[in-house]
Amino acid sequence: MISGGWLLVSNLVINVSSPFQSSFEKTSYHGISSYVNNKTFLTDSAMQELRTHLSFTQLRFHCSKQQGRTFHVTTVTSSSGEAAVQYLIGETDVQPDACGSFVKMDDDNSQLVRHCHDWGVDDWHAQHFLVKIGKWGPPYRGEGRLTDHSAFVYGYFHWNLFQDGSRLECDDYGVGVSSGDFWKVFVR
Repeated sequence: MISGGWLLVSNLVINVSSPFQSSFEKTSYHGISSYVNNKTFLTDSAMQELRTHLSFTQLRFHCSKQQGRTFHVTTVTSSSGEAAVQYLIGETDVQPDACGSFVKMDDDNSQLVRHCHDWGVDDWHAQHFLVKIGKWGPPYRGEGRLTDHSAFVYGYFHWNLFQDGSRLECDDYGVGVSSGDFWKVFVR
């Protein structure tokens, strides 16, 4: 779906009357054709594949929970925004700075945006001595950067879609889900 120049490439909408399925991740960009089923999220490698066909330069993250807040940001069209795109789709392993790499959309009322200088940590394994680094994404290499802690303030506010469905977070930490809660990623 294209809206305002943005192409919806990942779409997860909660429907509590049908059980959550952990198989929402698509490993090919062709998976975007099934976004209407409300259970489609492209993996990092699928996003890289898509970028070879569609030279997108921006990502837009949008999630909202009825029991919480709305996180809605767009990466900027600058070198800092491009660095975020490259990292989040797995083209580089260099974690980019969060602050200055995105703009807040009008409906955003998130804590994440207010605390971008606290995003990320230097090392998952040093949990008692975590240093907040003000950067996008989890401190690891491999798939999952668009779903696993893409933006987070450790222990407080997370964009998180754990594959088993045990943690579906939108600017929260451990708040339950309701029908209609959603996570979306767009490109342009």
